[in-house]
Amino acid sequence: MKEVYLDYAATTPLRKEVFEAMNPYFREIFANPVSLHSFGQKALKAIDESRNKIKEILKANELKEIIFTASSTEANNLAIKGLIFYFYFLKGYKKIHVISSTIEHPSVLDTLADLEGLEIIETTYLKPEMNGLISLEKIKESIKENTLLITLHYINSELGNRQKIKEIGEFLEKFKRKIYFHIDAAQAGLTEDLNVNNLKCDLMTLSSHKIYGPKGIACLYVKANTPLMRLISGSGHEYDLRGGTEAVPLIVGFAKAMELAFEEKEKNVNHLKAIRDYFIEKIKKNNLPIEINTNLEESSPKILNIYFPTKLAQDIFLYLDLNKIYISPGTACKSRSAEPSYMVKEIFNDPERAKRSLRFSFGLETSKEDIDYVIEMLKKFLI
Repeated sequence: MKEVYLDYAATTPLRKEVFEAMNPYFREIFANPVSLHSFGQKALKAIDESRNKIKEILKANELKEIIFTASSTEANNLAIKGLIFYFYFLKGYKKIHVISSTIEHPSVLDTLADLEGLEIIETTYLKPEMNGLISLEKIKESIKENTLLITLHYINSELGNRQKIKEIGEFLEKFKRKIYFHIDAAQAGLTEDLNVNNLKCDLMTLSSHKIYGPKGIACLYVKANTPLMRLISGSGHEYDLRGGTEAVPLIVGFAKAMELAFEEKEKNVNHLKAIRDYFIEKIKKNNLPIEINTNLEESSPKILNIYFPTKLAQDIFLYLDLNKIYISPGTACKSRSAEPSYMVKEIFNDPERAKRSLRFSFGLETSKEDIDYVIEMLKKFLI
């Protein structure tokens, strides 16, 4: 039986070139990068070169603007809690106001909930429009005197919708006072512009394992002079923002994956768009009872969220899994939950639609033959 993996938004396989770049740092150049001897300095050099690669891709100004973390979840926590703690505990700000949305990744929503529980912040959660986007006008209307932070995703993890990040960043850059702007760009690495000067952001989260790099590594871009309080203390690693010995092989692999994604972005976008368009074309050609949830005009081509009016998502998921077609009910961090997609529910204001929607996400390996097989299996089940 053919196997088809269509859950690339959850994670991607490690590219051969990335594995080869990492390999020497597991057994050969294994020294601790903070060791002062020349062997340790070889490991430190690998980190510095990797940090510089990412800095150049993002068009950041300084090496210290790239802070390595163990995951994009940790990076989101460092961005939000680090900023809020700095102003609350060190500057004495009280009841800080944050603007976000109801369709953020759990690592953002849960972080905000933690801070609300401590009564440190108040949050305005903006609902998306029917096109899945957060309105700039609603952002403007929500700003208060005590608004300190706006935190939004770049590419929605379940629908693939692309927020108008540049437009929001340009508005904030010209605003009368400083409001910090954090972007969760964990799903953006393969297909989107990551130039921080274009995005006008102060903080940006990036993930490795979404772009064919290793798991266990991510980074947070921190614009110079953006104040953060560290969450993990010890020994002054990562410019005193994250204690703990750096994972040299993972950092090297992440940087290599970033380099490949940057160099091949146009090719990646063209391939993923061709696969997504072919999938949609085959759905229409076979008259499958399916509707598209994703905003095709404003989205990453790697994600397609589909509504099945005649079947429950759980039933389709199990059927496809039995036929070795691997997809996801939604965000990977929530996939162990049987609950319907809260993101689909928020966008369409329809709990029933959420129970009947699934995410299909494509990779560089996905072929038209894979799509043909998926369509064949769906046709047997739906018609």
